Amino acid sequence: MNWSELEQHFSAARLGRYRAACGGDEVAAAHAYVANMLVAEAMMPMLSVLEIALKNGIHRRLGVMYKRSDWWESWAGDPSFKWQLHEVSNAIAKLKRRMEAVTPDKIIAELAFGFWSALFNVQFQALLWKELRLVFPRCPKSQRQRHTISSSLNQIRDLRNRVFHHEQLLWLHPSLIELHDKGIEVIGWLDPQLTIWLAPSDRLPALWTSIQPGLFPTSQPA
Repeated sequence: MNWSELEQHFSAARLGRYRAACGGDEVAAAHAYVANMLVAEAMMPMLSVLEIALKNGIHRRLGVMYKRSDWWESWAGDPSFKWQLHEVSNAIAKLKRRMEAVTPDKIIAELAFGFWSALFNVQFQALLWKELRLVFPRCPKSQRQRHTISSSLNQIRDLRNRVFHHEQLLWLHPSLIELHDKGIEVIGWLDPQLTIWLAPSDRLPALWTSIQPGLFPTSQPA
């Protein structure tokens, strides 16, 4: 397909960033767009392992803390958790619309990454951090601070959103490979064995290395 046909399907605004980054070279820009799709695909194993292991780790710890599998019910009437309870209500409504069973496991699966990362925000330091720090048993003590965990999860959340919304990944700051490695580090904080299990399916490092050094300039803003 020629450039104008690609613009028709993907929009001039979207493709224009790739063309600008490639100095106006439309052939290189088209290759960059394909490369972006491929690295997005290659990010999925790491993002999947991190998100699912994180939410289940938090689910276990809060279940212990509140002594119930539907631990969010303990927040009823507490204004500190107004947004979280709204998200749980939305999750329940979605399950009901799909005529699915409304069980704790189903609700946990329905809640978005932002729900989980927000539990590490500063307003929950006194309420949740003592329990939630146990989600990361292999995080070094020097790094097992709420703000450190929160910052790392927010970086991964932003990256996940970029991947899922088909945004550009080639010119991020920090770079995609640095963000990927941050995700691997967080998985290791959960359980180092998970990083070993993931490694054979994680194609992002090799794919990133294979990208031609001069093809994608680094001056393009994120």
